[in-house]
Amino acid sequence: MADKTPSWFQLMGLLCLALIWVQLDARLVRVRRIRRLVGGDERDAQITDFRVSPLDEEGVFKYAFKTSNGIDVQAAGTALETIGIYSYTSPEGIPIETRYIADELGFHVVGRHLPQPPPTPDYILRSLEYIRTHTEDGKLKPHVF
Repeated sequence: MADKTPSWFQLMGLLCLALIWVQLDARLVRVRRIRRLVGGDERDAQITDFRVSPLDEEGVFKYAFKTSNGIDVQAAGTALETIGIYSYTSPEGIPIETRYIADELGFHVVGRHLPQPPPTPDYILRSLEYIRTHTEDGKLKPHVF
C-alpha cells in the first residue's frame, strides 16, 4: 500500500500557492479600495480646456489642459528644457500641486506633499567646513574664505 502522506515538496508547493493567493487577494483589495475612493466622477472625467501653442521661432512650446475632475496641467519649454506645474485633489481631499523642471541635469520636482530630507546634522556641517578649510595633512589652507 502506498503512503498517502504528502511529501515535503508537496507541502512547500501548497505553501507557495497559499502565499501567492494571499498576495493576489491583497492586491485585489487595494484595487477595490482605490476604485471606491476614485468614484465614478474620476472614471468619467472629461477634458474641459485644452490649449497648445505651436513652436515659436525659438523652438519654445506651450500647452495646458484642465479636466472636469480638477486636474490642471501647464508646461512650456524647448527640446532641452521643460518647466511645468500640475495640480489635482488627492483621494483624501488634499490639494496637491507639483512644480517641475526637466533639463540636462535631470527631472527636478517640488511640492509640499513630497517628503523632505531631515536637516544635516551639525557635526556633518562642521566636518565639511573642516575639509574645506584644511589640507589632507590637517594644516590650514591659505586664503580660504
